[in-house]
Amino acid sequence: MSNSYCLDKNLENKLIKAFEYLCSKEEISNSSINFRILNDSEMTKLNKKFRKKNKSTNVLSFTNEDISKSLTGNLGDIAVSYEFLEEESKQLNKNFDDHIIHMLIHGVYHILGLDHENDATANKMENKEIELLKELNIKNPY
Repeated sequence: MSNSYCLDKNLENKLIKAFEYLCSKEEISNSSINFRILNDSEMTKLNKKFRKKNKSTNVLSFTNEDISKSLTGNLGDIAVSYEFLEEESKQLNKNFDDHIIHMLIHGVYHILGLDHENDATANKMENKEIELLKELNIKNPY
């Protein structure tokens, strides 16, 4: 596995399309996110600092709570671990591009206030993800 990863233009375009489509579906305009691809070591540091878990994970999201949010339209930050997603894709027999797009969508829905803390909220979040992914020609990840 590599320590750094750069998106190819095709995947970058798919991620942009997915974000724009999600914003359209959720009636959010003039918005952006910061999207960062990390290695497992960097993700472990973030996960330890913000979630007190000393291990890597697939995606972390952080809501922008800055007073400039209404002016900038920046919803927040999403970090994904390339190494974690690469391994997870193999284990779950998922297409890597589809999986990283799902993690982007998953992260944005967290930023928008959805979660999977209980069955009811998890079902709502998962159903939104499934519907959106289907319209992007990505099969149900669950």
